[in-house]
Amino acid sequence: MQELLVQLAGWALLAVLWAVFVWQYRKDPRRLGLAALLFPLALCSIAAVVDLLSTLVPGFGFLIAIVMVLTPLIVVVFGGALIYNGVLMWRREGARISNLLSLAAGVLVFILPVLAVLLVGINTWWTYSLAFILFMASVFTASLFAMMLLYAWVHAKFPAKTSGVAAVILGARTINGKVTPLLRGRLDKAIELYSSQSEPQLLMVPTGGQGHDEKEPEGVSMARYLRDQGIPESQILIEDRAKDTVENLEFSDALVRERQPEGHLWLVTSDYHALRAGLASRQMGLEARSYGGKTAAYYRPSAFLRECVAIARDQLKLIILLALPFAVGLAGLIFLATRAGF
Repeated sequence: MQELLVQLAGWALLAVLWAVFVWQYRKDPRRLGLAALLFPLALCSIAAVVDLLSTLVPGFGFLIAIVMVLTPLIVVVFGGALIYNGVLMWRREGARISNLLSLAAGVLVFILPVLAVLLVGINTWWTYSLAFILFMASVFTASLFAMMLLYAWVHAKFPAKTSGVAAVILGARTINGKVTPLLRGRLDKAIELYSSQSEPQLLMVPTGGQGHDEKEPEGVSMARYLRDQGIPESQILIEDRAKDTVENLEFSDALVRERQPEGHLWLVTSDYHALRAGLASRQMGLEARSYGGKTAAYYRPSAFLRECVAIARDQLKLIILLALPFAVGLAGLIFLATRAGF
């Protein structure tokens, strides 16, 4: 009876925490703290469901045990997939550092466990300490990426939609004045949003300056595409000076407020970039929600890894706070190792 009460209390606590998360998410999803709540909440919920099914379904516990045994194989497959994606990015997009992140991550998946085993094999206090550091750093980094990936997926699948006054379409590189497939995905998403709301009729704000290898400002090229797709000229406001995401938002907001002093902006970018754009808009104090257009599947792993690094840089205080439990655990392990005489 006591065990049943404990289980019921656990389920009740999970229900309350999910209600808090949904309430806060609907209020404003542009907070990385919600990602820090969602990730452990999802893990605890999965654990609770697995425990329940293990009790109710004969053989389910054995199935979970098989999955646990196969975990090393899953890690190997994951590392191999990252390496394959990195090679594909290299061949299709060039050997820039930003395109090789998935390749580097895949190589580390194989190198770090081998390095940890070698360090433990030396059997000294400092190699044990270094192995602990590698282990805790790897667990924290993997947890951080998983947290951001989960929240980015939720952010994309369940946008907290409000009425908007303008769709601000963030620019990307153009070729000879033509939009690329990546940029077309953003523009098509903006057109979809434009069609979804009749009142007020959305202003369309293509934003982006001219790069050194571009024929004209990105905003100009994007506006041409919008006109070709039937968007009225009167609804298009071209922003052609911005060089980065912050300027995209700042300059576009200034343009929109000349026509619409009040109301939310709908920020439209690629799916992998939507979360960072939303976080940036909140830091700038803008009334905004972000939406992501489709991106080629092969492009997402490296692009998402790059976004995670950028988000960690922009949200450094929160990342340090999240790292504290891992740092405490690491300090404790090193202390125990030294007390044990290693």
